[in-house]
Amino acid sequence: MTKSNTQAERLREVSRKRREQEKEQLQRRILDAAGELFLEFGYEGLSMRQIAERIGYSATTIYRHYESKDDLLFAIVYEGFVRFGRQLAKASQSSGDLLLRLKALGRAYIEFGLKNPVYYQLMFMQRFDLLFEKRAAESAPIIASFGALEQIVKGAMQARLLKPGDAETTSALIWAVVHGITSLAIADSKRFTKKKVKQTAELSIHMILDGLRQR
Repeated sequence: MTKSNTQAERLREVSRKRREQEKEQLQRRILDAAGELFLEFGYEGLSMRQIAERIGYSATTIYRHYESKDDLLFAIVYEGFVRFGRQLAKASQSSGDLLLRLKALGRAYIEFGLKNPVYYQLMFMQRFDLLFEKRAAESAPIIASFGALEQIVKGAMQARLLKPGDAETTSALIWAVVHGITSLAIADSKRFTKKKVKQTAELSIHMILDGLRQR
């Protein structure tokens, strides 16, 4: 192989990496703009044209990356569940005490929602059907996210720390409570200040686990 051929290959590789980086950066801009506009106008009011205008491109450019509005929003939801799963996984390994781990999971859930309102609203409040009805084959991050909660609940029941029962139902109860707190905080941030959310969360988590505790 000649020196000129080696240089040409290096240039092609540099060019390829640059194109990939530019593509990733554009996709990030599209997703960020879609999230911002979703919060402003909701699902029905969001359009591909608005997204294109927000980032200074044509709608045709958006369609090169995402075939529809639902396809684009699914990409945001999927990314959200991946991040959500990581945060819950970290919380689920935060202690050797199963009940402390359940408390940590509850706090992590609420913290994620408050820090990521775009993700959270798409994941749990407005377009949840994007995952379960249309993309069931790609829902692994969701299953993994809630599997952590159910496994700890099941372990706590087996260790007689919680009352015996159906782990899935008990997990759903815990989920319903932390989801309610998170949703209210996102919907009414003036009334549910960070301090109020923290107080409500701690009291709720304590009351749930106290009620479920094996005597």
